[in-house]
Amino acid sequence: MNAIDMADEAKQTECVEASAAKIDRQRRFLCAPDPDAVFLDDFEALIRAARASGASLQRKEPARARSQEEPLRVLLLGYTGAGNTGADLRTIETIRQLRVLFDDRRLELTVFAVDSLLDHPDLQSVRIFTPRDAYLPDALSDVLDDYDVVLNVEGSTYTSKFSDALAALLIGAVGLAAARGRIACAYGIDAGTMTDRLTRFATRTAEGVEIVCRSGGASERLRALGLTAETGADTAWTFRAAPGAKPMLPARYAVLCPNNPFWWPVRTDVQRALELDVAGTRSPLRYGPLSFHAWDDLRAARFAAYKRSFASIAEGLKQRGYTPVFVAMERLDRAACEEIAALLSFEVPIVARGEHTLDAVVATLEDAQWVVTTRYHASVLAIANRVPVVGVSMDSRIDQLFAENGLSEWVLSCDERGFDAGVLERIDGGVGRVLDELRDRYAQIAQREAETFARMGRKLKERVDRGGIAS
Repeated sequence: MNAIDMADEAKQTECVEASAAKIDRQRRFLCAPDPDAVFLDDFEALIRAARASGASLQRKEPARARSQEEPLRVLLLGYTGAGNTGADLRTIETIRQLRVLFDDRRLELTVFAVDSLLDHPDLQSVRIFTPRDAYLPDALSDVLDDYDVVLNVEGSTYTSKFSDALAALLIGAVGLAAARGRIACAYGIDAGTMTDRLTRFATRTAEGVEIVCRSGGASERLRALGLTAETGADTAWTFRAAPGAKPMLPARYAVLCPNNPFWWPVRTDVQRALELDVAGTRSPLRYGPLSFHAWDDLRAARFAAYKRSFASIAEGLKQRGYTPVFVAMERLDRAACEEIAALLSFEVPIVARGEHTLDAVVATLEDAQWVVTTRYHASVLAIANRVPVVGVSMDSRIDQLFAENGLSEWVLSCDERGFDAGVLERIDGGVGRVLDELRDRYAQIAQREAETFARMGRKLKERVDRGGIAS
């Protein structure tokens, strides 16, 4: 056997062993009592293996040797395509910023999309990452060497509020990219309460990852865990809807952006999904192929009270001469909007992602007289467009946004009894000079956040240049 044959045989053996390892990981995930724990463990094991292999050292010289004619290849990781307006805005504005920053060279942008709702030209203008493997740790591990820069562009990252698995996907992917010697950054992200296992995962996988938070509170939380994090801005502050995108609506209207704050987090339950599939039945709690929302009698009671309060706000707005308009910032929110509307004695327009475009949803917020919202990015859009907003908070995100900008009196908790009365009191008080001063403050906030986002971009470009990638 000559050297070439021996090399081919070794390569084939390596491929067989790698394939067997993938099959074993997927089997363990599907059969585990707690699949999400296996998901985190597998990502961490891949990162440890990449560090041990010295892949980062092997990557530096080829990066310096690349010619200027080769494209800069960037992978954007997030919650894009699910019909979540905030997540899509963040991705879009990052795409736009990167194109300006690297307008002197070829730029090859790829977006990791969790679903197929890509109803904006900027999302349609980039490559969409299509996993070649159903198990995402392996799917991402297989392709990360194809990229120079990997950015996590999802806001709700270092938190267990929504899903440990989704958080681990975002945290783990940039951690694995860094272990492979790529430029890896969590870009304008948030941090909230994490489970112990996600906290351990985040601290063990952060080496080499640049973490830029969108608030001071988020960066303080991560620094308290021993992570290096700096304060930046959310990436959605600069988005504006395309002209003429707003649906036909009354001249004087107020927007309500409710959701279901109480059915999170989602957890993977393979056995439950299999049983439903075998029986040919559906569950309103199913989220994707293998995950399910949390639900019980207490959550149902809390949601019922929340819906009654939002219905009371809608009635109060109508009495004050505003037409209430429900906006479903995410496709999932349509059901909450409909259930609240069913409690009213009058018809209420619903502008919902999926039925209306991203630009139509944003334009509806931009032209409102008031916004009342549990959705974080509805608050961002309102402030950016000088529209007075009252937050009905479900976690630390809106609380933090308002508190750090001197607006704490304009936010209430979604669990607060009688928050409807509090919202209407604030709307009644928001007249004349109070409203003028509030809008002036909004303008200052939006300008500062846009400038911070621009600085984040310049620092990212400097890091790319320092990393040795020709530009």
